[in-house]
Amino acid sequence: MQRTKGFTLIELLIVVAIIAILAAIAVPNFLEAQVRSKVSRARADMRSAATALESYHIDYNQYPFDGYNRADTARYNYWFMPIDISTPVAYMTTAKLVDPFRDQKPGGTRHWQFDDMRYRNVDATWGTAFASYRSDNPTSPAGFYNAMLQDIGRWDITSVGPDRFWGPSASSSTSLFPGGASSWQTPSGYTNHAQPYDATNGTMSWGDIRRSQLSPTGYVNTP
Repeated sequence: MQRTKGFTLIELLIVVAIIAILAAIAVPNFLEAQVRSKVSRARADMRSAATALESYHIDYNQYPFDGYNRADTARYNYWFMPIDISTPVAYMTTAKLVDPFRDQKPGGTRHWQFDDMRYRNVDATWGTAFASYRSDNPTSPAGFYNAMLQDIGRWDITSVGPDRFWGPSASSSTSLFPGGASSWQTPSGYTNHAQPYDATNGTMSWGDIRRSQLSPTGYVNTP
């Protein structure tokens, strides 16, 4: 009688062990590749937005309002790219500058822009150039105005980065990771900036992916 051949238990265990080892190597590399891809996407979108902002400035001699203390809540939202950048002139095809790291969000009613990168116009937030757009109608620049001009210029754009919260003082209700990014002291001496994201300590390092008028990394005199 011919006997049917098959795998022994030892052989099956060896195959399972090999598959487990390969998976342990492949899965982290796949996750790392996903993070690197999102970082590249965020930086590419910021470059495009920077070009759009500079084109807008050429036409209007100012950068678009950032929604800080906005009086018109239907049109503008706090520290996000306004629709002025896409209409009536399409400097960008859409004002929705999606942050690839904001794929999880807390519950509750949210503005449609809340999954986007943050945009800040220094003159709008800390100056007086957009007083008529704001509910508080400032008559003098805020104390941080000159520091911001020195550190970032007239505007900056920020992605939360792989840690998925705005450093350096994120709210625990919006953070998916404990703690927070360390503060970053810039040339002006202002110490409440979030540190720029740096992947040299691992792709999941703390910090925000940033770009400003003065620097592709967010702040002057940073790597």
